[in-house]
Amino acid sequence: MPAIQGLLYAIQGAMTMKKLDLKKSVAELVREYPELKEILAELGFKDIMKPAALQLMGRIMTLPRGAVVKGIPMEKIRATLEAKGFTLTGAEQQARQAMLREYIARLNGGESLETVRADFVRHFEDVKAEEIAEAEQDLIKGGVPLKDVQRLCDVHSALFHDCSESESKEQEALRKTAEKTHAAAAAAALLTTDDLPEGHPLSLLRLENDALVRHLDAIHHEMVGAGDVAKLTGLIAGLNAVRSHYAKKEELLMPMLYDYGVTGPSQVMWGVDDEIKRELGVITKALKEDSESYPLYKGRIEPLCTRIREMVFKEDRILFPLSLRYLTQEQWFMVYRDLFEMGMAFVDAETMPRWPEGEAWMKEQSAKDLKPELLEGKVKLPTGELTLKELQGILKLLDVDITFIDKDDILRYFLNEGKIFSRPLSALGREVYNCHPPEIIPVVRQLLLDFKAKKRTHMEIYRRIMGRPVGVRYAAVYDADGEYMGAVEFVQDYQKALDKFQK
Repeated sequence: MPAIQGLLYAIQGAMTMKKLDLKKSVAELVREYPELKEILAELGFKDIMKPAALQLMGRIMTLPRGAVVKGIPMEKIRATLEAKGFTLTGAEQQARQAMLREYIARLNGGESLETVRADFVRHFEDVKAEEIAEAEQDLIKGGVPLKDVQRLCDVHSALFHDCSESESKEQEALRKTAEKTHAAAAAAALLTTDDLPEGHPLSLLRLENDALVRHLDAIHHEMVGAGDVAKLTGLIAGLNAVRSHYAKKEELLMPMLYDYGVTGPSQVMWGVDDEIKRELGVITKALKEDSESYPLYKGRIEPLCTRIREMVFKEDRILFPLSLRYLTQEQWFMVYRDLFEMGMAFVDAETMPRWPEGEAWMKEQSAKDLKPELLEGKVKLPTGELTLKELQGILKLLDVDITFIDKDDILRYFLNEGKIFSRPLSALGREVYNCHPPEIIPVVRQLLLDFKAKKRTHMEIYRRIMGRPVGVRYAAVYDADGEYMGAVEFVQDYQKALDKFQK
């Protein structure tokens, strides 16, 4: 009998549990539960006691958003309300955003990374990596500066070092989601990063990452041991191959994710990649010029290697699963085609396994592109005419990179014979902005606006890239009537010419 009575009390308690839907506005919640007004006022929402404020702001403000505005920790609000008998439901994403905003504010306020990271792990350990990425994307869309969101990268990396059972469940969830997203039977076989065929683009990128980790291990071994400075300098110089790995994910995977509206994770990751590359460039240059400066840079090498290791985890836990969820089989074929053209990093391309399905697709595409009647067609120019085959032969001899975008800012053509900046074929037909790091996009946009308005017709940049003297010239293209047709970029390595002049 006591057991039955206890059960009845439990059922009654569950029926009378007060549920707060965080998707609702504060005004709606107060109308539903009038006692909530005093509780929120005690928490720090003083204005809620003013009828005008409740009527005006309360109608549009949700509790998670209000927590951010007032600077009140969402976890404190949740704990207080639960202690008062409320159950919080709905708007989990809003709540996560509020907490992420809070972590950013704490970091910007000078709080230590370790303290913030500990709180993050406590509250987000059961949240999927994909959901964290989505929350970050929403923060960016909501106006939070990208650089601030990038700081969270170092915070949530703590979750990725311990692969738990929950992550296996996450992979299974991604499998089911992808099956719904792409019904094609061929795509259904490629839905987890742990079950990919040899030669698949993600299998190849993971092989690069495996070799990268071994390279980092070698650097660590030299640093903790007696340490041969000359060998260590060489290993750090070799670490620059990571640029090729990052270029492939930034120019092959990320633009395709943009097409599906998945921009936040890519923007954040690309920004962190740029920070890594800049720091690596500074250290490499310093050690190359003076190997005895190693003691001065030792304290920067270790954190850099840690960030690179963490990026490996982030790719494996966020970028690769997201790519599998959204990219179609046709898109994976395109990525595969461009992967080897852009060059492999830390591994020998000749020994890398090939993907039979990708190879078959490439052969089929090549047959379509090289129809004899097209190659023999004439291109008539003011100073003569050439067959398409002749024109292709001439262009391949130009030791220069050329990129043309049309009047609508769409990438239409590129020549990559200079091999300074990689350009994948999958970039053709895309907006030029998707081919640049987030921090560079405003500069590119302004340059094109100036070209269209004829405020300037060209821009030249000369600087050293990976130690080599490189010239970059951007020029507007106008027709005979002065109408803007697009813009062209010329990139050339001047090292050979300088060597000739110096002899």
